[in-house]
Amino acid sequence: MLYLSRAFVEFGPFPVSELLSFHQRGILKETDYVRVEGSDEWLHVDDWAAEAKPAPEKKPATKKAKPQPAAAKKPAAKKAKKTA
Repeated sequence: MLYLSRAFVEFGPFPVSELLSFHQRGILKETDYVRVEGSDEWLHVDDWAAEAKPAPEKKPATKKAKPQPAAAKKPAAKKAKKTA
C-alpha cells in the first residue's frame, strides 16, 4: 500500500495498481510524492513510477501461418445486350 503527498497533505493508502493508473492517466502532479506504507522515505512521483512500472510482457512466439494460394478467379458474367 502507498501514500500520496500533495501540497503537504497525505492521502491513502492506495494499492500500487491504483497509483500507477493515476500516473498513466495524468492525475498525479509534478509536485506529488509517494511513500510505501511503513516507510518514512518519500519519492518523487516520477521516480517512483519509473521503478514501479512492471517489465513489459514478452509475447509468446507464434507460428507464422503459411500463405494460402489465391482463390481462382471466376470469369466475369457477360452482360446481356440490350435490344431496342
